[in-house]
Amino acid sequence: MISGALLLGREFEIKDFLKNRLGKIIPPFLFWSLFYSLSSRYFFNSEVLNVSKIVKDVFYGSKYHLWFVFALIGVYLIAPIFQKWIHFSKQNDIKYFLIIWLITLFLTIPGVSIYFPKINFAYFSGYLGYFILGYYLKNYVKNRNLISYSLIFIGLVITIFGSYYMTKKNGVFYDYFYEYLCINALMVSIGIFMLFNKIENINDKIKPLISKLNDCSFGIYLIHPFVLDRFRALGVFNYTINSIIDILLISLSCFFLGFIVIYIIKKIKFGHLIA
Repeated sequence: MISGALLLGREFEIKDFLKNRLGKIIPPFLFWSLFYSLSSRYFFNSEVLNVSKIVKDVFYGSKYHLWFVFALIGVYLIAPIFQKWIHFSKQNDIKYFLIIWLITLFLTIPGVSIYFPKINFAYFSGYLGYFILGYYLKNYVKNRNLISYSLIFIGLVITIFGSYYMTKKNGVFYDYFYEYLCINALMVSIGIFMLFNKIENINDKIKPLISKLNDCSFGIYLIHPFVLDRFRALGVFNYTINSIIDILLISLSCFFLGFIVIYIIKKIKFGHLIA
């Protein structure tokens, strides 16, 4: 959504866009894909070195969080096409796309698709909708706190009670409401995006800090599962009384430690290629 808000509507050449965008994410992605493959198979286990397995890991994701990079690469590849479309489109044209995309999200609700005709919505589905939505919200939707907080609240209620009810009904954890392409996740995403989009002025004193965090954010995302795995291996935060405290402490500690490591890496020559 942030990428759509910042990139769509701007003039750029396809070659320059792909060089700038993909050039920033593919080298770190390849490094950390290899890192997680080697560490999980050989550093912390004793498998025999197998190049084909490593290549397969890189192609299909050597760690769970790398799905986002695959999704981002796909969105960036099609972005130049949608940039041209956005340039010549009116608000209703973009709204039309988003409405069809919203229908594809409704179709993911268990048991709902049987009530719809089997129309192929493949051209409207997936994370591309979030990309277009970010541009639409930034340029055409007025930010209202009441709407934002309402969407966040309703989305969270659906997530909590939907997960509880379906888990109790099925006897095993039901994770549908944790999917990124479901209605409740969309509602929370819109609410949070609109709240942040309303911010116009930032205190000059914290701008340098925000700039540093922004510069390290992708690297923090790439390294955070490794940090969490080390916490788990060391038994960190296993002895607090409340799980909410655990979550808060682990999240902040992981973010802070990840930031320190990535910040140091970026200071090293060619460090920007891996972080």
